[in-house]
This record gives sequence, C-alpha cells and structure tokens, in this order.
Amino acid sequence: MKPRYIVKIIGCIFIALGLFIVIGSLYINIRQQAMKKSAIAEFKNMVVASEAVPEEHPIDDVTSELTEVASQGGSAAVEGDILYMLRIPCIDSENPVREGVSAGVLADSLGHEPDTAYIGEGGNCVIAGHRNYSFGSFFNRLNEVKEGDMIYVDTATDSYSYTVVEIKVVEPEDLSVLEPTDTETLTLYTCTPLYLATHRLVIIANRIDD
Repeated sequence: MKPRYIVKIIGCIFIALGLFIVIGSLYINIRQQAMKKSAIAEFKNMVVASEAVPEEHPIDDVTSELTEVASQGGSAAVEGDILYMLRIPCIDSENPVREGVSAGVLADSLGHEPDTAYIGEGGNCVIAGHRNYSFGSFFNRLNEVKEGDMIYVDTATDSYSYTVVEIKVVEPEDLSVLEPTDTETLTLYTCTPLYLATHRLVIIANRIDD
C-alpha cells in the first residue's frame, strides 16, 4: 500500500474519532439537560403540592412533617429522591439536589450526603457534585465562588440563605468536611482541578436570617 493512501486512511480514522467525541459529548449534554429539566419540573410539582394544603393542616405542621421524614434518612429519603434546588447566583447556577451520592445520582444532579444533616434541621448539610465537561458538570464553575457570596437552597416549603465563609482544598481522604457542626452549615464538595481531580474543593457557608 502506498504511503499516501496510508496517510489518507489515518486521516479518515482521526476525523471519525473526532466526530464520535463531538457527537458523544453533545448527546451527553442533551441528556443531562433533559434530566435537569425533569428534576426541576418534579420539584415544582412538589412545591405546588405543598401549597395545596387543606386549612385543617397548617403549613407549620406540613413543614414539621417534611423535616421529620428527612431526618429519618435512608428509611424515608430514598436514593434518587429530589430534595432541594441549589442556587448560586454569582456563577449563574441552579441545579436539583437528590438524595445520595452514587454514580447514577451524580451523573444527572447534585447529591446529598446521606449521613449528614438535612436542610432546615440544623447541623452540617453536605452536597456533592462533579466537575466535568461531559456528564455531571453541575459544579464546573464552583471554583469561581468567593467568600461573602450568597447561596440559596429551596425546599418544597421554604427557602434558606447562606453566605460563604470559607473555601479550601483538601486531600481526597480528608473526610472532616462530613463532620457535624453546631451551627446550620452548608458544605459543597467537588473534585479539583478539572480532569486531574487530585484534590477536593470545599465551599463552606453559614445560614443567615432571611
């Protein structure tokens, strides 16, 4: 076979690989956006359902019931259940949070660490997410967050405001970020840097009065 034909064949192979990568990335992005829209719609339905409460069941009772369910952990909040919407205005981020941190959950949403507190019950609520240019890109811009920035968490019945008080990078085996706290704390946890993921980026925020 002549060298020029070999070059052409190699060129065609590289073009095919390039197209495969582009099409694959496009498919993953479309799928992720579809899953996100579905989760947002599911969350909005939860909000509507919580607002359609009969007068004999005041909203305080409903909130108490939801908090009690959340505090039961795995027996009530099943992996994959949508819990919250996490909003970070400074990076134009609004994403659903589901229960659990399995690969399946984090591929299509952010995930709540099951062994940490739930929003509204006090303590340290840890939410994890990927930084990736394919699946799980929800925390891609988390490194742009600065101390003093605001973070909001919406539940079916309320909205909670937090201000960022600390940003740090830790080793993957450092699990101190999961430890309970005396104050209402929101901890965001992701891999860093992009692609290498040799460390973990941690954003710590304290709740403030609305």
